[in-house]
Amino acid sequence: MPKNNVLSKINVLVALDKTGYNGNIHGGGRFFFNVVSKIDRERFNIVPCILRKEDSLKSDFEKQGINVKYLGRGRFDPFVLFDFLKLIKHEKIHVLHLNSFSSQQFGRIAGVITGVPSIIHGHGIDYRCSWYQLLSDLFLAKFTEKVITVSTSVKEDYIKRRKINPSKVIVMPNGVPVEDFIPIHEQKCREVKEHLGIRWDWHVIGTVTRLREEKGNQYLLETAAKVLNVLPNTCFLIVGDGPLLNELKQLAQQLGIEKKVIFAGFQKDVASMLSIFDIKVLSSITEGHPLSLLEAMTIGKAIVATAVGGINEILRDGETGLLVPPQDPQTMAKKIIYLLQHEQERARLGTRAQEESRKYGLDAYVRNIERVYEEVAEQLFKL
Repeated sequence: MPKNNVLSKINVLVALDKTGYNGNIHGGGRFFFNVVSKIDRERFNIVPCILRKEDSLKSDFEKQGINVKYLGRGRFDPFVLFDFLKLIKHEKIHVLHLNSFSSQQFGRIAGVITGVPSIIHGHGIDYRCSWYQLLSDLFLAKFTEKVITVSTSVKEDYIKRRKINPSKVIVMPNGVPVEDFIPIHEQKCREVKEHLGIRWDWHVIGTVTRLREEKGNQYLLETAAKVLNVLPNTCFLIVGDGPLLNELKQLAQQLGIEKKVIFAGFQKDVASMLSIFDIKVLSSITEGHPLSLLEAMTIGKAIVATAVGGINEILRDGETGLLVPPQDPQTMAKKIIYLLQHEQERARLGTRAQEESRKYGLDAYVRNIERVYEEVAEQLFKL
């Protein structure tokens, strides 16, 4: 934006439905914090807004002098609209940056009422959308100024299913804070393994995930049973929480592998968890552009992942990781066994993944988002 512009700053309301599960931060929350905390405060006044009640992210923001607006609302609470209208008026908002479904719907309606342009951010493909949600999309599509999508697959979904004009859609792959993902030293790895009850000489196959159906963790457990049958000195470490925790624990018992599968729950220090992985796995049925995959690449881990959505756009099979069909435990097990038996190939894939991760730096990502803010504000004020 030109320095002689009448606006000293662009005021942006950045809204997200929720940051995670049971108060713990997942991918959406990490994205929210990463972006908001790095936006240039000399040029932008960011007003962060979360639709749900206060969570553990609040203290992280407060340490940086950022005040987050928590609305304490449910997913379909119509009073979210009135909250948005009040915030737009009180904070003199120029641009709406809307993440997640409820924020996108209520935020765009508020934008129509107030004349404030909306940017919606597509982080994944939500197959649970009901007919009335899609109907509201049909109406609100023409009132959407820009759409940022994390991958080409998400872009195609927004164009086809959510009826967005292709000329409005920008593909912008996620960024990751490289400085937060440095491998820990060997002694620390020993301590982490000991804390988790993992023997030092065991291989660790790990994932950082949400325990939800679309993440395909039931197929990971079936994979684990096949791997353990061949290589018993292995354990599977599942980092994360979600509504399927008890169901997945029961499945591990049914498969007879409960002693070799560790459900570590939410872990704030993801870098330490990744550091003890020999292989990072991702068994998702659908994906946008997973941060957990970029984080594993940054720390230099060999990866076996399902060839779905944005994963296909991140990994090159045989070069920066190994891709397998979704819902195919047999093939995933074969790939994992192969890598466990070929240490040099694990090291090669990890090194190549780490080199590839450099293109996903967070600073460049945030600068790109700032440019979108400026473009939308310039169109609004005809600067």
